[in-house]
Amino acid sequence: MTSRLKGLLRAALESLWFVPLSMLAVSQALVLPALLTGAEPSAAFAWLGLEDAAARVRELESGYDAGAARDLLTMVAGGMVTVISIVFSLSFVALTLTSQQIGPRIIDFWLQANVTQSLLGLSLSGFFASLSGLLVLTQGDPGGAASLTAVAIASVLGSLTLVAVVLFATRMSEAIRADATVARVGDMFVDAVEGDGAPRADAAEYREAQELEALARTRGRPIAAASAGYLSSVDLDGLADWARGHGLRLALVARENDHLLPGAPLALAVGLHDGDGGARSVEDALRARLALTPRRRRTGVADFEGDALSEIAMRALSPSLNDPFTAMACLDRILEGCIRLAHRGPPSRLRREPGGEAILAAPGCGAAWLAPRLIHPIIEAGRGHAQVLETAARGLCALRDNATAPEDRAAAERLLARVARAAAAMRDPDDRLLVETALEAGDGRQEG
Repeated sequence: MTSRLKGLLRAALESLWFVPLSMLAVSQALVLPALLTGAEPSAAFAWLGLEDAAARVRELESGYDAGAARDLLTMVAGGMVTVISIVFSLSFVALTLTSQQIGPRIIDFWLQANVTQSLLGLSLSGFFASLSGLLVLTQGDPGGAASLTAVAIASVLGSLTLVAVVLFATRMSEAIRADATVARVGDMFVDAVEGDGAPRADAAEYREAQELEALARTRGRPIAAASAGYLSSVDLDGLADWARGHGLRLALVARENDHLLPGAPLALAVGLHDGDGGARSVEDALRARLALTPRRRRTGVADFEGDALSEIAMRALSPSLNDPFTAMACLDRILEGCIRLAHRGPPSRLRREPGGEAILAAPGCGAAWLAPRLIHPIIEAGRGHAQVLETAARGLCALRDNATAPEDRAAAERLLARVARAAAAMRDPDDRLLVETALEAGDGRQEG
């Protein structure tokens, strides 16, 4: 249940409309009481101790015309509708160009930008604040205080919206620039790596996880997924507590953002007997402690952001674009995140009995898994580009040198061997020399 709630909350926060609708709800919760209770703006200044300003505002209240207020509120409401139209028009144009040049999945990163959501929220808040003011001003004789309150609120929201429009236009102009998109997604990838607060796994834990996984493959009973979807999150602690209480040991097969099919293996259970309720009880426990979503989303693992960078790089290396420098920028950011991850060590994915044996193991999410997933396709796509292979060689040498876990170093070595094979297949001797020099420089640093 906890995993499902976390998944729903994460999906809501990543939605385009969650922040705008929240801003609208908060603004209306403040605007309606102020208008319906006849709040006086002068009282607020008096409460702040600004008596001169309060006296001046009282003069405005006494002479303010409700008809003029209606005209101004009508103008603000119409302006907010125009702003919303501009937002969608600019968004569709900029994001259409972005999807064609960089990749369609990059659209999510721009739609979820704070500027876009804040502008929509301010526009909706300004429109409904003006609408609420017009409704109040049409009921009887509202007086100057209510008219001034409605105009002041709508004017403040309208002014903030204009500031947000400028920021929004700047952000949309950046969306069609590949370097700005790579920088943005790269920052999100590095933040996702750094934001993983899980304890780090040591060599002993890695061996224990391997032993439990090997035991589960030989003696475990497969637990199949009951429904289809992308695995958004798993409550490892809750699942380990349940397994401990039922005398079971579990090895998960699926990793976050893996797609599950009904009947596909989700976990292997060791110690499961038919008399204990059989596989059905484990299925129920797993279902209650994981969340499935209809599409891939950002999770606690950094693969979603990393896959976006890898996709941009492969698209840039396609014959239609032939943009190796964008691919090199993507490689730089991928390697930056992988080096940080390798330096910290892989996150812990093992749960033990207190002072005892391993009770649950989940697939590792360290650099040994992430780096090949992201970098291998770029190396294959960049076989004809010496600059790309040289960037990969330099970065992978740094990854190998900074890794603290043997499996991370081994993964970097395998990728370096792939770079060396790609360099050996290049026809131009100067291109081969460029890549081989980078590889030799990295080997020299390691020996030193």
